[in-house]
Amino acid sequence: MRQITKTSLALLLTSLILFSCSGKLKQVSDDKFIGIWEIKEAPLMDGTQIQIKRENNKLVGRIYKLNDNKYVKLFSDSDDVWIPEISRISNFEFKLTENKIGKELFALYGQKTTQEFKVQFADDNTIQLSTNDSDPTKSTRIYKRVIAAH
Repeated sequence: MRQITKTSLALLLTSLILFSCSGKLKQVSDDKFIGIWEIKEAPLMDGTQIQIKRENNKLVGRIYKLNDNKYVKLFSDSDDVWIPEISRISNFEFKLTENKIGKELFALYGQKTTQEFKVQFADDNTIQLSTNDSDPTKSTRIYKRVIAAH
């Protein structure tokens, strides 16, 4: 009798763990990125809007609307590629590559012209970004959806 109870308890706990994680196990479609997003919590880029759409079968983000930062206006124009690539890491995590402001200047000095982020959707209208191996859910840099895809 005691063996049956332990087995039943183990099965119940396993079921609960799998059920609570089932949302994370489902594959998030990369089509969720398509639309217009506003960058938040990034001092230089705060308020800049990026339109993400499919170009040549990959997701690309172009500047849709510049913010009022003088450096952003100096080094960027509307329709410049801001996100040259978004790729999948797992069922629910992605890698997003951003071009740096003034990337041409960085390139002249042999410096890196892009920055990579690990990305997760907090909800349908919020993307959380983190650098290196930090957890995107603890990130303060986010993209908020302004307009969904049509």
